[in-house]
Amino acid sequence: MSWIGMFAGLAALAGITMEPDGYAACLDSNAPLECIADHAVRNAPDTEFTDVIAAGAPRAVLSVATPRQSRVAELAARVALGERPGLSPAEAQTILALFGGVEFYESGLPGDARAQWLWPVALSAPVHGLDLRQALLVAASRAERDDEIRALIRETPLDGDWTADERASFASSAARLGGDWRAAEAWLASGGDRAGGYSIPEIRLGIDQARLHESYDPDAAARVLEGILSDDGLLPWPLDGPEALKAAGATGELRALGAALVERGRTPGRRAEDRTDDFGLAAWAFRAIGDEDAALSAAREGMAFVPEAVAGRTNISSFGTWPVRELLELRPDEAVVSGLLWSYDRYAAVVKAGGQGDPSWIVDDPGPFSVVLATDLLRTRRDAAAARALFEALDAKLSDPSIEPWDRIESADNRMMLAAVAGDGEALNDVFADAVAALDEGEAGAGEALRLVIDYREARAILTERP
Repeated sequence: MSWIGMFAGLAALAGITMEPDGYAACLDSNAPLECIADHAVRNAPDTEFTDVIAAGAPRAVLSVATPRQSRVAELAARVALGERPGLSPAEAQTILALFGGVEFYESGLPGDARAQWLWPVALSAPVHGLDLRQALLVAASRAERDDEIRALIRETPLDGDWTADERASFASSAARLGGDWRAAEAWLASGGDRAGGYSIPEIRLGIDQARLHESYDPDAAARVLEGILSDDGLLPWPLDGPEALKAAGATGELRALGAALVERGRTPGRRAEDRTDDFGLAAWAFRAIGDEDAALSAAREGMAFVPEAVAGRTNISSFGTWPVRELLELRPDEAVVSGLLWSYDRYAAVVKAGGQGDPSWIVDDPGPFSVVLATDLLRTRRDAAAARALFEALDAKLSDPSIEPWDRIESADNRMMLAAVAGDGEALNDVFADAVAALDEGEAGAGEALRLVIDYREARAILTERP
């Protein structure tokens, strides 16, 4: 029997009677994914056990986990496989903490249903240790479990024997993950503000943002505005502060932000990409307060710097094109005909408008980001026709005999996902089989083999969910 006919039984933990001669031999085994994971760790016994957990390989994880880790690691791998083993609250807590730090949530869906049942079990008993609570906060955030986030913050004793650094770290988590600025302030005031290993100004700015997401506060808004316009790196993501101002309805501050950015964007000698960021964010700020005229003006002025900003780049999706993307929100037709939308930006504009973008815009981009973004877009929209077209274009490109085995492996995740969105299980399996064969042909390591297993599971989950 061929491996394709056996995928219905992939979750079975059947024994492998013969050690496979390479990865490709696993395809005809009773449990191909388990076999690939076993072969990966056999060739690389120092593989991180968390990667094996994410691949859902209970048997393989036992060969890389320490004796102390082995029971929980095996249970965690079984959960990743879709099983529901009997667990104590402490075991459920540890497994959820592991899932907060491994690729588990990239091996299925956000808020993966395979792990949701763990939460009532985990929180049916006290959580001991601040590190464990922090890890659970990360896992709850990834799983979008807001009630559990609030409970974990609320029930953590402020008077515990915590160091200044631990208090600062928890204050940051309370603000950033839980949006609880009151708890964050209390943790800072209790000694966290004396921490030497954390940026207290950055934590305070995070607290201000959390406060603004709840309601408008003029002092917090002023500090966030100052933080956005500074170059001190306290706001690592461009829209962190602006989104908080928007949530608070801080119209005056957003208008001041837009005006300051336009002025800064006009500074002679400023780098072209910085200027496109200035004008792009200015247009965003004006659009956030409903001032379309000012937003259009900023976007159009910033577009003059886009060609220089993207000159020489091998991948120009999004980088240096913020003004054009803002114009796309305001005047889609004008943005499309401007000639300043490339690769993914151009493709997404057409797809979001109800059309089918030209797959060559994605396939011909030499950088890796366009195909990743396009695949995610089509997955989110469940656009089967566009997914089929892009899959076929990628498949045609990779049919070139000069393509290296590594390229077949590296592209497998997107091609499998596109096949799943298109509803083509046979094509999905074919891509997987080709990538597995490429593992033997190239110099891929255990990490690539495990990643392939994770990506395959993810694509199969999407295929199964299709209406």
